[in-house]
Amino acid sequence: MYEGQRVRLRAFEAGDLDANHAFVNDYGTLRGMMSGIPFPSSAADEQQWLNQQSSYTRGEYQFAIEDFEGDLVGRCGVTRVDWKNRLGELAIMIGTPYRGRGYGTEAMGILCDFCFREMNLHRLKVSVFAFNEPAIRCYEANGFVREGLLREELWRDGAYRDVVILAKMAPAAG
Repeated sequence: MYEGQRVRLRAFEAGDLDANHAFVNDYGTLRGMMSGIPFPSSAADEQQWLNQQSSYTRGEYQFAIEDFEGDLVGRCGVTRVDWKNRLGELAIMIGTPYRGRGYGTEAMGILCDFCFREMNLHRLKVSVFAFNEPAIRCYEANGFVREGLLREELWRDGAYRDVVILAKMAPAAG
C-alpha cells in the first residue's frame, strides 16, 4: 500500500506465515532484536501473532515489508503510541536472506513518513542494541539522532551490552 523504490509496506496476509516463522526462528535475527531470551517460536505462536495484526488493532501498527517480486522481506511498525505527546516507538526486522540490500533503510523511511503524515506524530524513537551496527546505520540514514545510552541494559552472549536510544522529530511544517 505504501511504496518506495525497492519495497512496499502492506498488511499481513495468511500466506506470510512461513516466511515470518523462518525469520523469527533465526538466531541472528532474534539476537539483534529481542531483549528477552531468544527462544524459538512455534508455527502456532507465529500464527497467533499474525492473527493479531489487523487494521483494527489499537496502539500498534505493524506492516509486512514486501519487495517488488512479491517476497516478504521483513516487518516494521509502530510498537507503541503515546497519543497525548504524539510519540511513536518504532521497530523493524529484515529477514536474513534480505539484509544488506537497502530494504530496511527504505522501509524505515516509508514508515517514518507514514507516522508523520498519516498519524500526525511529532516524535519517533527507537531502542537498538549497541552491537547491532546495521540497525543503527539504518536509523541514522533516516535522520534519527542518538539521544542516549542505556549502559549494560541487555544480557546477551554471556555479557551485559549497551542499548542506544535514537529519535527523530517531525519535519517543520512549511
